[in-house]
Amino acid sequence: MELQEFKDRLEELDLNLKDFAELINIPYSTVTKYGRSTPIPSWVEPFLYIYTQNTKLESFKQEIKTLAQKL
Repeated sequence: MELQEFKDRLEELDLNLKDFAELINIPYSTVTKYGRSTPIPSWVEPFLYIYTQNTKLESFKQEIKTLAQKL
C-alpha cells in the first residue's frame, strides 16, 4: 500500500492519522512515519478492509433496528 492510497482509505473511512493511531493503539508519531521513513505495514490494508466491512455491517444492523421499531 502506497502513502496516497493509505491517506485516501482513511479519508473514505472518515479517519485521520490520529484516529487511526488510537484505533490500533500505537503512537501517533509512528503512524505519521508510514510511507515516509517507515514502510506501511502489510497488515494495514487488510485491517482497513475489515474495518470497512465492519462499519458497513454496523450501519446495516442499525437500519434493521430502526425498521423493527417501526413495525
